[in-house]
Amino acid sequence: MNGDYRSGVSYRLPAMFLLLTLLLGGCATIKTGSHRDETASFEGYRTFSWIADNPMIVGQGARVSTSPLTQKKIVDTIVGELTRKGFVYTSNRDEADFVLAYTVGTRERIEATSYPSAYRGTWGWHLYGRHYYEIEVEHRMYTEGTLGVDIFDGKTKQPVWHGWASKTISTSDRQDPATSIAKAVTALFAKFPPTGR
Repeated sequence: MNGDYRSGVSYRLPAMFLLLTLLLGGCATIKTGSHRDETASFEGYRTFSWIADNPMIVGQGARVSTSPLTQKKIVDTIVGELTRKGFVYTSNRDEADFVLAYTVGTRERIEATSYPSAYRGTWGWHLYGRHYYEIEVEHRMYTEGTLGVDIFDGKTKQPVWHGWASKTISTSDRQDPATSIAKAVTALFAKFPPTGR
């Protein structure tokens, strides 16, 4: 053996690390963001409606993977959250102060984590106070889901606000997405309406 270190890559998945990964994935936080038209004023907004009977925007040629029941839960949750904030829903979109559309998307992601692990070989010796290490690389595949909402001014018909919320999709989210939808919508609208110009 030459040099004073040992390098290598191990793809073992220790049981403790796997458990920690699952626990962290189960309580993944919701990430949010938004931007606005700086020239638009939100002070006069009182009533809102949907931009169309089916307000989910789907890209051209894209396949709709969101079930009708999940779409209904998203619509109902958004209406409930805006109502809680003091806005009034109207079915007449032509008279609403602002109208909404939303998008839903998922993407598969891979997270790689590397860290040094004390070498557990039979040598057990070190040089100049430095122990021998190997690098362990752990890979985790997960699905990230994103809910986006676009708001358009009822009079000018121009987009004035966009907000989004994303989180790692867990098994429980797939079985019953209602809880995650509620948390995502609350987080997404936390800073709506924006203040000032």
